[in-house]
Amino acid sequence: MHPSERLKFWSEQLPDDVSPRGMLADISDDASKRLVASRAAMRAFPGIARIGDGSWRLGREIELPIRLHSIRAIFVTWSEFVFDGVRNDARREALDALATPLAKLDEALPNFYQRNIISSDYAVAAWQDATEAARRGVSLVEAIAALEFPDLAFDRDRSYGDFLDTLSIYGPTGRNDMARWRAAQRVAIGADCAVLRQGEMTKSELALAPLWPDATTAALETNLTMGLSFRNAQDLGPDIEKWLRERKDGSLILGVGVEQARERVVRIANLPCSFWEARPATDACYAFDYCLHGDLQNPTWGSETSRRP
Repeated sequence: MHPSERLKFWSEQLPDDVSPRGMLADISDDASKRLVASRAAMRAFPGIARIGDGSWRLGREIELPIRLHSIRAIFVTWSEFVFDGVRNDARREALDALATPLAKLDEALPNFYQRNIISSDYAVAAWQDATEAARRGVSLVEAIAALEFPDLAFDRDRSYGDFLDTLSIYGPTGRNDMARWRAAQRVAIGADCAVLRQGEMTKSELALAPLWPDATTAALETNLTMGLSFRNAQDLGPDIEKWLRERKDGSLILGVGVEQARERVVRIANLPCSFWEARPATDACYAFDYCLHGDLQNPTWGSETSRRP
């Protein structure tokens, strides 16, 4: 049975009230939990593009590093499951780098209504909702290390909200679309947990499998996140976004087969901290994007000094 068929089958066996937190907790080994968390983070990543929405902006020196090190942590973690040879500290380094700008954001994260400088409740609510949804998306990246899906401080005293509210959707169909998005993520996480617990797929097979268990949820994701994907392609780099979109369908890596991509992926995952952290995030994104498609024999491949033109 094809991996997508196995995911679809197990998604259909899940109860309507499936609990992603409970199913993740029931997995016995940490590596499997890490894989499930990383795939949840991939699904939520488009919404992280809005981490800096609103007039309160901390600036790109905070917001862009959060986005860069989130996708870095996702990429490195995924690489560990697909290929041997990724150095042991690469994932920890990525998550440590993410923690620094994230702590600054969390310290400054405002009650947007206290900063309402334009007297528009609708605009202020939209800014706050988008930023908090993006922060929930980053919390799924943090789950790669925590091995559980955390509660965020701003959600703890609310009767509404869900840790899978990783998009901000307004308009006449907004409430219904959010419910569908939440449910789609729950089922996808549940299916991932189920195939691992039942031994239906190896961790490597699941890492290469489609992110969504059926065509309907995959199409829903396209409908709800396309604009955010365009933003990520523009801000981070088109090849970074291509790699992420490939994960939606599985199989190919950077347009080629798994073995053809091995050297490039492992070399990127093993790049030192200085590649990612010794220059502004704008330039690091540009260099990362080049590494995903550039000539591996080029002496500037993996350069720690290249800058975005």
